Amino acid sequence: MVTPLGPSAASKSDDQYRLPTNVKPKHYDVTIKTDLEKLEFEGFVQVSLAIHRNTTSVTLNTTALELGKASIYSDALKTEQEPSGTSLDKDAERITYEFPTALPAGSTAHLKIGFSGKLAGSMTGYYKSVYEIDGKQKAYALTQFEPTDARRAFPCWDEPLLKATFGITLISRTDTVNLSNMPAISENVYSPAANKPNEHPDLAKLFFSLDETWKITQFQATPPMSTYIVAFANGHFEHLESSVKMPLSGKTIPLRIYATADVIHQAQFALDVKAAVLPLYEKVFDVEYPLPKLDTLVLGAMENWGLITGRTNAFLLDPKKADLDAKKWVATTQSHEVAHMW
Repeated sequence: MVTPLGPSAASKSDDQYRLPTNVKPKHYDVTIKTDLEKLEFEGFVQVSLAIHRNTTSVTLNTTALELGKASIYSDALKTEQEPSGTSLDKDAERITYEFPTALPAGSTAHLKIGFSGKLAGSMTGYYKSVYEIDGKQKAYALTQFEPTDARRAFPCWDEPLLKATFGITLISRTDTVNLSNMPAISENVYSPAANKPNEHPDLAKLFFSLDETWKITQFQATPPMSTYIVAFANGHFEHLESSVKMPLSGKTIPLRIYATADVIHQAQFALDVKAAVLPLYEKVFDVEYPLPKLDTLVLGAMENWGLITGRTNAFLLDPKKADLDAKKWVATTQSHEVAHMW
């Protein structure tokens, strides 16, 4: 006979797999510098936290990253603290920071952590893939966070229930394209020789390798969302574009599809399907499309919010050779992924 777990035993069992609830994330500012030549990335994350109970410890998820300096600023205490102790649980993929002074319940604190990692070919977290064009190999990088791999790209509360808003900033080589869930609101070129000392002070402090010219792309903050549908990518991408007027909101939504230069000419049909089904879904669901744009990247395979990714055999179609079955497959796949936006 099996004896059911009592409330305390069940709670204890659940706690082994769930993060503590003493603090919860409200907003992430994630800055990531991608170097496709060295196949590595580095960055820092600042997380605004709601403090639900008096606490001296903060626990979050991380794995496969080299973690740098960490600190926390309390709005209530008006002080910044560095950890007095740190413990890493590799099996649970968690890190716990202990701070000398308790963070007061009901207050807000801001945790900042530096990190770096390698762009491996694992197809999890932030990873790289290689393609050949004009006899030369080129790399691109993109994310695959479902179900629990955002922690491989930046330290975070990597549980679907713990939704927050995200502000993404990507730093890259100037000849590459940066993409994320939301539209870019600014894009500038950083050059150590040309920039004034007070411009981008955080970058100068936190990225010692900014000794060349780099592109800095800042994206609009997202609505509240789970970590597993956060997305970003960097590469030598080209795009086709269109737009559609939505039947409920009356808004015009820009649509793009991105791919590498050798195959972008095969992406028009998938773009046309997206333009056809997006307003149709708004009518069917009777809920306005919640984002200001919708991109598709013909790489990877994930229904990221505002940045769908998918393999070449799912989204590309040679207009000179495609038969009806091929068109049905692309139309089915693109329609399926667009439906996930609700």
